[in-house]
Formats: sequence, structure tokens, C-alpha cells
Amino acid sequence: MLSKLAIVTGGTRGIGWGISQQLAKNGYDLILGFNANEEAALTAKATLESTYEIKVDIVKGDVAQESTIEKIFQSVEDNFEGKLTAFVHNAGLYVGMTTPAESLEANLAGNLKRQFLGNGSITSFEQYDYYQNVYPKCFIRCVEKALNYMEDENGYIVAVSSPGCNTSQTPKLRYAMPGQAKAVVEFLTRYYAKTLAPRRITVNVVIPGFTKTEAWNFVTSESGGVDSDTMKNTIEQTPMQRWASPIEIGEVVAFLCSPSAAFITGVAIPVDGGLHLR
Repeated sequence: MLSKLAIVTGGTRGIGWGISQQLAKNGYDLILGFNANEEAALTAKATLESTYEIKVDIVKGDVAQESTIEKIFQSVEDNFEGKLTAFVHNAGLYVGMTTPAESLEANLAGNLKRQFLGNGSITSFEQYDYYQNVYPKCFIRCVEKALNYMEDENGYIVAVSSPGCNTSQTPKLRYAMPGQAKAVVEFLTRYYAKTLAPRRITVNVVIPGFTKTEAWNFVTSESGGVDSDTMKNTIEQTPMQRWASPIEIGEVVAFLCSPSAAFITGVAIPVDGGLHLR
């Protein structure tokens, strides 16, 4: 079997962990980016290598910083013979909402959110710049580098977005900063899909709905947690009336990173149990 390598940013926890497991199940070696939780990253590496008998490298750093991207792609050269099959841009955060601040830049953005965005308005260009670095700038940096290591007819690029970042749902006003940055990534996937079609390299987006991950512990901490009546009522109002699991998101991403999806490009796929129909 020919070796396959995938990069997954934010690949050691949450939705990224579900993606990593499914890619590993499909025989991919992995480079997994993570920001701060080294214990979780080491556990993820050990679990994947022992369960699926693949090779895994973990790279620490904030994807908002270009130096982190350099380290990720240096691993492609140093540890995987300079050959890359798939790139998945999953890393993301909503500072102060889904995650605590874990870098100087994230801490600044989080403080500015609390200071300026109490009414949901967009007034902080520092925060704007941070989310641009996490999402579209990181995506461009990674894709442009990934293309140097991908072979024609054997390359897959997937980005992970969120509800309300395109016309399939109404915009989420309090998600203005990360949401507009992800909207740019969704446009960029269509742009790259058209430009890379002659090389037969596919570029797509998945849009998870309510997915039960530890990030929701931060979101729901003031309302009683993920199993509170408030959240149960919220989930019951969605069409399928249940949470998604990270594995379910991972299965779709793994499909898009396989020859079975070789004729699918430039699409944004909701994986949300019908949430986009509301």
C-alpha cells in the first residue's frame, strides 16, 4: 500500500480528533497541530500509532503565527519524505467563548472581545487581525505550501467552517469576528477548487452543527453545562434532535480525502443533522 500523509491543524482534540481518527483508520500517516495541551497531544499520538499502526508527528504552536506553519511543513520534509496527500484546516477557536486564551495574540483578542463586543458590534481591528491570521491567512499559507508536496490527481484539501458563515443560515451576530473569517475561508475553497481542478486536486468545506466536544464545556459553563435543560432544549429544537459526534464529522472529512470523492470539489457540506434547514 502506498503511504499517505495528512496534516490536520487542531487535530488532537474535539472535532479535529474525530477527523484524525478517521483518517488514521483509512491508513493515513498524520502530522497533527496543537496549541497548548501537550498531554492531550501526546495521548492522541500514542493512541493513533498503537491502534492503527501509523506514524504520527505532533507540532505545537498557534496557527495564527507563520512560524507554526513553517514547523508543520518542515515535518513533511524531515519525517515523511516530502510527500503530502491531504491538508485539513480544522484549528479554530472563539476566544473567551469556546476556549481560554492560549497565546499572547489570543489573550489580546479575548480581552478586546470583552471590552468592545458586548453588543456584538465589530469595533476591534486587533481582534479582526487575529481571526484573519487563524483562518484565511493560515489557510492560504498552508495551501500554498501543501501544493509543493502534493502530486497531481492525488491531493485533497478540506476546511472546517461553522453555521452562519454563508447563505445557508442566517448570520450569528455574536459570532461576527470568527464568522467573517471563516466566510473568507469558504470563498477561498471555491477559489482554490477552480484553480486546482486541472491538477485534479480537490478543495472542499465541511460545516459541522452542534458537535459534542469539550469546547462546549466553556460555552455552557454559565448555563449549567452541556447536559443542562437549556442545552437539551436547544438540541431538541434541531431537526434531528441530537448532538453530532466528532467521529461523524471525521467520517465525512475522510471521505472527502479519498478517491471516492475525487469528482467532488468546491462544495460546502453541512454535517449538522439538518440544522441549516431551520
